[in-house]
Amino acid sequence: MTMRKARLIIVVVGIVLPYLARVPRGSEWLGQYTDTGFVGWLFFGALNAIVWGCILALSFKYERPVSLLAPCILGFGFLAWAHGTLDLSANPNAAIALVIIPVYALVPVAVGGIFGYIVDRMLRQKKLPNQ
Repeated sequence: MTMRKARLIIVVVGIVLPYLARVPRGSEWLGQYTDTGFVGWLFFGALNAIVWGCILALSFKYERPVSLLAPCILGFGFLAWAHGTLDLSANPNAAIALVIIPVYALVPVAVGGIFGYIVDRMLRQKKLPNQ
């Protein structure tokens, strides 16, 4: 896989992940996110662009797509868990979490980014001939 394909996958997964995370709990849970109108879709897209945008930015520091596994697994994993368990009908203030979730997801992305950077450097060193 090329880095260009990996970046495209990151963008697509980042856009659809909040909705896919709600599917296992049924149509009512999915409806909490999809029955928002065009402005709501833009709102979700902009907030989640924080996470996938950071992973995309990290990809420009790496040479190999395999290095993106750690930030993607940790960042998207947290994002999927948070969106999959957030019940917007349980509390009137639950919608505030929609703003907080992407910001909190930056911590796992950063940790994964460090691991990915280490992996990428190790793979680069293997490519160089021994001196």
